[in-house]
Amino acid sequence: MSHSFEPDSQAFVVPNVKWGRPDELFTPSYWKHQAEAATPEEHSTAFRLGATLEEEVVACLLGGYGIPAEVGIAAFNRLRDRGVFRGRPPSSSEIQHLLGEPLMVGSTSVRYRFARQKSEYVAAALMQFRNEWPSDSAHRPFREWLLRLKGVGLKTASWITRNWLASDEVAIIDVHIYRAGLLSGLFLSHEAPVTSYRSMEERFLRFASAIGVRTSVLDSVIWRQMRIARRLVVRLLGTISGQ
Repeated sequence: MSHSFEPDSQAFVVPNVKWGRPDELFTPSYWKHQAEAATPEEHSTAFRLGATLEEEVVACLLGGYGIPAEVGIAAFNRLRDRGVFRGRPPSSSEIQHLLGEPLMVGSTSVRYRFARQKSEYVAAALMQFRNEWPSDSAHRPFREWLLRLKGVGLKTASWITRNWLASDEVAIIDVHIYRAGLLSGLFLSHEAPVTSYRSMEERFLRFASAIGVRTSVLDSVIWRQMRIARRLVVRLLGTISGQ
């Protein structure tokens, strides 16, 4: 992707958020240049984790808050390899038994957290797909349908929608995107996704459009980098809150 014209660093990209410079960490200019330099994988539409929508929903249900991405994927692979998506939908106790067995993440054996709670969500979702299937002709209504599933909130529904439809009409406001928004001034400290998700999402969508980057790509690039730089990010946020 070629680099396009960029305003002065002191110009506002969206209200209250200045462009900054590309060599300043976590400024809009920085994110624009990082997206332009992203790998082909990050610019592709291959966000899907599963081969079917049922698999995608389960993969995303098994991830999320408090569960490292690698552990969530290992748990999903366990269920898929044990035939959970074939034949009759398993009970929550059957799923819990599978999730309760140690998982191998690389060369490390780990335990999956929240096995009982997540098994209930997975069992309910698989049963729902026996009776009803969402239309994917419009991305926002598709996400609203997903919100009917037990354990699926706006973040998880947005994650599934982005992955399955390669959607640029939703944003995954997880802890990493939230922190990036705080550092840039896009989000305010008194806001939180649990109470202000839709308004924060609209700002993120406008932000992505303003810097000329696809929402899905920007979301992915920010997630990867903020996750890697987690300790630095927490330190920077502590400095801001102490001002």
